[in-house]
Amino acid sequence: MKRCITEWRGGRRGVVLITVLVMTGVCAIVLGGVLGYVSHATRLTAVHVGNNACRLAAQGEIELAKSAINDAFDRAIARSGRVVGVGSSVSSFDWFGVGDNTTVSRTIGAQNGRGTAVTLSESAENGGCTVRVRVGRVRHPTNTQWAEVTLVAEAVRTNPGGTESRQVVAETVRFAQQRSKVFNNAYFVNNYGWFQGSGCTANGDVRANGDMYLDSRCKVNGRVYAARNEELGVDGDVTNYGTMDNYATYRNSVYGVNGMARPLASDPVTGDSVAGGYDAPINVTTQDKQDRVHANEERETEMPFIGDLTSELSDYRQWIDELRESDPTMCKVTQGGTVLVDKYFDGVGPSGDASMADKGVLVLEGTPENPIVVKGPVVVESDVIIKGYVTGQGTIYSGRNVHIVGNIQYVNPPSWSDKRPNSSNSSKDLLGLMAKGNIVMGDYTDSNWLSSIRTYLTSQPYVQQYACDTTDANIGYPSAFGGSYAAVEKVPMSDSTAVTQIGQSANPGGAEAVGGNYQFGKVREVGTGQYEQKQVYNSKTRRYEWQNVEIMAPGTTYDRKYYESVALDSEISSRCSTITRIDAVLYNNHGIFGRLGKCTINGSLVCRNEGLQYTSNLYLNWDMRLYSGSSESVDNDAVGLARASDSPPTTVDWRLLPVGVVNFE
Repeated sequence: MKRCITEWRGGRRGVVLITVLVMTGVCAIVLGGVLGYVSHATRLTAVHVGNNACRLAAQGEIELAKSAINDAFDRAIARSGRVVGVGSSVSSFDWFGVGDNTTVSRTIGAQNGRGTAVTLSESAENGGCTVRVRVGRVRHPTNTQWAEVTLVAEAVRTNPGGTESRQVVAETVRFAQQRSKVFNNAYFVNNYGWFQGSGCTANGDVRANGDMYLDSRCKVNGRVYAARNEELGVDGDVTNYGTMDNYATYRNSVYGVNGMARPLASDPVTGDSVAGGYDAPINVTTQDKQDRVHANEERETEMPFIGDLTSELSDYRQWIDELRESDPTMCKVTQGGTVLVDKYFDGVGPSGDASMADKGVLVLEGTPENPIVVKGPVVVESDVIIKGYVTGQGTIYSGRNVHIVGNIQYVNPPSWSDKRPNSSNSSKDLLGLMAKGNIVMGDYTDSNWLSSIRTYLTSQPYVQQYACDTTDANIGYPSAFGGSYAAVEKVPMSDSTAVTQIGQSANPGGAEAVGGNYQFGKVREVGTGQYEQKQVYNSKTRRYEWQNVEIMAPGTTYDRKYYESVALDSEISSRCSTITRIDAVLYNNHGIFGRLGKCTINGSLVCRNEGLQYTSNLYLNWDMRLYSGSSESVDNDAVGLARASDSPPTTVDWRLLPVGVVNFE
C-alpha cells in the first residue's frame, strides 16, 4: 500500500513537470507572438511617423524654395511696372522663360536677361530628413501675365529600428497679376509724394516710390511710406511727420461730405480685430507720429503700366473675354437699360461724326433716377468724360484721358458707421476709373485752371523724368517723360515704334507727321475762310458793333496738349461744375491733376505725378474693400482694377507622388 502510494505520488510530480513545461512553451509562443506583433507594430508606427515627418519636411523645403523664387522674381520686376499686351514691352513674367518647360532642374529664372536666377540646394536637412527640391515644370505662355511653377520635393528618413520613410510632394504655384498693391493706399504716387497746405486729411496709408513731403498741417490717419528710387536717384526721404487723430476723435468724426472713412483696427463694440482698420492711438504723441513713418524703404511697390488696350489680343481685352465667357452679363456699362459699352467702345464721339478726332470718346452723365450702371471691366478706346451717379461694381479703362467734370457719387455706397466693420459692404457700389493717359479734374478751358496748377504740371520736384510704356507713344508720350503736361503732345518718329506697329487708327484723335515728330489730333473750331456779320460787344466803347466774324466749324488740328480732351473744349466746359465729391478708385499711367472745391474722394488715388489744388479741405478716404485681407474685400474679377506682378504666389495644385516618378539626380 505504501509502495503504491509512493509510486502514485512520483507520477503526479512528473505530470506537473510536463504541464509546467508545456505551459512554459505555450507562454513562450504567445510571448514571442506578442513581441513579434509589438515589434511589427512598432516598425509600422515608426514608418507612419516617419512618413508624416517626411511630408512635413518636404513641404517646409518647398515653402523655402517658393520664397526664394518669389523674392528673386520680385527683385527682377521693372519697378516702373509693366502690364503688357501686343506691341508693348516684354512681360515681367518672362523672367521665368517663355513656353512650357518640363525638364527637372535645380535652377529657375533670369530668362531673357532679366534679373538673377535661383539655384536650389542639392539637398537640405529638415526635421531629421534629407530633402531634395527640384523645379519640375515651368509654364509661361507668350503674352500672358502669369507663370505656373511646379516644385517637387523628396524627403528621406531612417527610422528607429532601421526602417526607411520616403515621401515625394509636388506643389504647383501660380505667379500671376492680381489686384495691384498700390490700391492698399489712400494716396500713392510713383514719383514725388507731397501734402502741402492745411486742410488735407488722408484716412489710410500714403506711399511714394520716391521722396514724400508732409506739411506739418496735413493729417494722415495711417502709415507713411517712402521708397528709394534708382530711376529718380532719390533715397525715399520723408520730410516732416504731419499729424494724426487719436481714437476718440477718429471714432466721432465725419471726414468730408458723406465721407466713408475706414473702420478702426479694433471693433469699438465687440473688440474684434479688423484687418485693414486704423490703429488709432489713445493719445497722439510725437513718438506715435514718428513710428508710423517708414522712410528710405529699400524696395519700391510696383506700379504697373496699363499697356495696349486697342488690340483684341491685349492682356486686358483677353481678361474681359474670359470674364464674359464665364458670365454673359459681365463687362458692360448700361444706363436706363441701354447698353453703352459692351466690352469695348470705339463708336462715334460727341461730335456725331465718325471722321472726327473724337471717335471713341464716351460721355457718361448719371442722375439719381437714371444712374450709370457698371458691371466688371470695360475698355473705351479714347477719352472718358464723366460725372453724376453710378451704381454697380466695375472699372472703366480709358485709352487716353478720364475727364471728371463734376461730382461722382455712388447710389449704394459702403458705410462704416461708428467706425465699425460692415459685412454688407462687399456688395455695395465700387467704381474704378483707369486712364492710359491722365485723370483731369475740372474745367481746363477756364484760364484760371491752368494758371493755378501750372507749377505742378511743369516743374520739379512735382514732375520728374520716368520711363513710359512703349504703347503710350500712341497718345503722345516719348520713351522717357519728364517735361510739361501743359505742352503739345509730340513723339519723335524715331521714338515711336509702337505708333507704326499698331497703326494710326490706334491713336485716339489720330497722329500726323510734323517736323520729324508725330503730333496728335483734337477737335477744335477752325476757320472756314468765310465771314458773316455779327454784333460783337466792344468793351472800350461799351457798345455792340457790327463786325465781320470768320465762320468757325469743327475740324481736327494736331496740336493737342496732354491735359486736353480730343473732343471740343465745349464738351468739357458745358458740363463742368465744382467738384466736391468723387466716389471712385482713380488710377492712370501718368498724372492726376486739376482744380477741386472742398472735396471728398472716397476710394484711392494712384498716379505717377500729382497736381491737385483744392478749396479749404481735401479728404482722401481709403476704401478698405480694396484690401485683399479685409473680410469686406471685393473680388477683383468682379470690379476689374489694374493688376500687378508683385503679388505672392498662390497654390493651384498639391499632391503626393509615387516614389521614383521624379528623377532627383
